[in-house]
Amino acid sequence: MKKSTKYFTSLATAVMLFSGILAGCGNSAKNSAETSASVGDLKVAYKNPDKAINNGTLNVALVQDEPFTGIFSFELLQTNADQTLVGPTHTNGNSMFKTDSHFKITDGGAANIRLDKATNSATITLRKGIRWSDGHKITAKDLEFAYELVANPAYGSPHYTSTVSNIVGFEDFHNGKTKTITGITYPHGEDGDSIRVQFHHLTAGMWNSGNDFYNEDIEPYHYLKNVAPAKLVSSKEIRQAPLSYGPYVVSKVVPGQSVTYVPNKYYYGPKPKLKKLVISVVSPAVIGAALKDKKYDVALQMPATAYPVVKKLSDYVQTGQRSLTYGYLAFNVGHFDAQTNTNIQDRKTPLQSAALRQAIGYAMNVDQVTKKFGHGLQTRANSTIGPIFGKYNDPNVKGFPLDISKANNLLDKAGFKWDKAHKYRLTPAGKPFTLTFLGQSIDPNAAAIDQNYIQQWQKIGVRVKLYKDRLFDHLTWGQKMLAGNSNDWDITDGQWSVSSDPSQFGLYGQHAPYNFGHFTNPTLEGLLKNVDALDAVQPSARQEAFYKYQQYMQDQAPVIPTYFALDWVPVNKRVVGWSNDHADDQYLWANVGVSAAQPK
Repeated sequence: MKKSTKYFTSLATAVMLFSGILAGCGNSAKNSAETSASVGDLKVAYKNPDKAINNGTLNVALVQDEPFTGIFSFELLQTNADQTLVGPTHTNGNSMFKTDSHFKITDGGAANIRLDKATNSATITLRKGIRWSDGHKITAKDLEFAYELVANPAYGSPHYTSTVSNIVGFEDFHNGKTKTITGITYPHGEDGDSIRVQFHHLTAGMWNSGNDFYNEDIEPYHYLKNVAPAKLVSSKEIRQAPLSYGPYVVSKVVPGQSVTYVPNKYYYGPKPKLKKLVISVVSPAVIGAALKDKKYDVALQMPATAYPVVKKLSDYVQTGQRSLTYGYLAFNVGHFDAQTNTNIQDRKTPLQSAALRQAIGYAMNVDQVTKKFGHGLQTRANSTIGPIFGKYNDPNVKGFPLDISKANNLLDKAGFKWDKAHKYRLTPAGKPFTLTFLGQSIDPNAAAIDQNYIQQWQKIGVRVKLYKDRLFDHLTWGQKMLAGNSNDWDITDGQWSVSSDPSQFGLYGQHAPYNFGHFTNPTLEGLLKNVDALDAVQPSARQEAFYKYQQYMQDQAPVIPTYFALDWVPVNKRVVGWSNDHADDQYLWANVGVSAAQPK
């Protein structure tokens, strides 16, 4: 259930080089200190020929306007920032399993996994000798306890979905019918090194990290077992002094602002090269100037607005990778029943019309917006399946390029007639309507972009107003979305940093709490299941299933995909060992060092 599971991310993090984004890696730089692979104008890795010094400190900027929440548990956190902060204490890829560059699980991580088609089961085995940062041996119970944090509603995990209920006994435990998850057993006892997970069925994505059907993390049972479930998420054990099995352990937390890490002497992997690692929140408005002053060695979640300044800094290498992030516009057509964990498409709104949703998409001038505000670093999305997933993105699905004429024709045919003044449309029943747009203040240009879209929608006669005449901060927006029962908004914009397995059951499934628009029906559910069916383990079969899913999403427009992204990471030239290749995720933080006492 990890490897960039569905977390909120901000528009400021969505940076894309238009050049080469769909073409993939392949440019070479043979006589450079940088790696030979690149994506667009970004290097996938920076190969500093100098060696790391002893006792170095790496300063990392986490670029965002709002403070981080600071939940150091993959089972409980909800934000992209917290996911990043947990990385040095676990792995950069957010999975105890090692993967190749395309997220296929391989041996060599903190644990290995074996899937058995004959028995519909998985056996997860810990690395020999692996320990927590307090010296305690990591056991099979720690593997199992991570599942309990998701399954037991008292812990308040946001990651319980229909996908994890594919584990035998998971749903019964969640509903209080059993005291244990009966489908998880211990071949060598709770103090042993492995668990066996019994599924109702295997799926095509289970061989990939991020598939959401089983857990990819470990939680310290001995350290957390005595904390009341309802208090765990706010406890010292989670917020201030979390244990680690990664290369670094948290030594200091300034709530919402910074985290300081020191080496974990019990780490199973390569000896960490730094004496200290500090990750600090930095405002998007000042990150360009901060890098110019060499205050930070690495900057994560970089805003496109900073690119024109930062790309000229000779002491920084511009690295990056195709992102798991995509932007979207969602329509509120129902609600989420928390008691049954079910999305119900029952809202009385003109947006139940697919023609209206499509028209709203075709009225949006996304290409113009990305060109003006993205500084050449963003491009329009054609689908919710990003180019990082290669052949699973259907090039025949075009998304919603600007086409005012097509938008008007869709509305005309669907019976949305103009009013007498020919200014706004009426519902097919002849009634005026106004849609409420819930926007986020997560980018310096957010207000201008949202007002632009409101004006675009007016061109096709759709009246849209801002929710309470203002934009909302990202955290407030997220809380409202997760509540799942608001009837006072109609349209919202959002961004996902999605799982490294492209299945989207956790985003648009009937039982997905992240299905914020609550669009659901048997056809969509069937298409999502076909993508995950074991028959689709063959790449060609899964590609066909994804193509059918994307075409349906195009036809029904439950969401409007807006942009794809690259993760852009400026790296100071004193940094050693930085790589954005996902095959290097398991040991990234252990391998990173600095070749000089101060930034170059």
